[in-house]
Amino acid sequence: MTSEERRLRRFSEDFRKEQVRLIEAGELTISEVSRLYEVKRDSVRKWVLKYGTKPMPQQFVLHTSSDLNRIKDLEGQVKQLQELIGRLHVEMVVKNELLELAKETLGPDFEKKTKWRS
Repeated sequence: MTSEERRLRRFSEDFRKEQVRLIEAGELTISEVSRLYEVKRDSVRKWVLKYGTKPMPQQFVLHTSSDLNRIKDLEGQVKQLQELIGRLHVEMVVKNELLELAKETLGPDFEKKTKWRS
């Protein structure tokens, strides 16, 4: 297709909405739609902004490889913290269950003996 043919063609609103729906469903990417129909990526992005129901993710530019390494390190730290929170939550649930069992088994005296004195 020549550049003149690309310049003169128009896409219907229904066609654009269908492409946006496919992008939001994860079936196609903006780049794939751009390549498939020989449309500029910016035009497809405008379609997504105009017809989309989900907000477009913010783009960010990595300037150096150290930025990429820093992001990977931070993602690793997030994963470690999520695992730690999960373990601590399980531990807390088990301790609360044991405490309730002790209260049921030992009665009201247990509660009196375990209260903190100020």
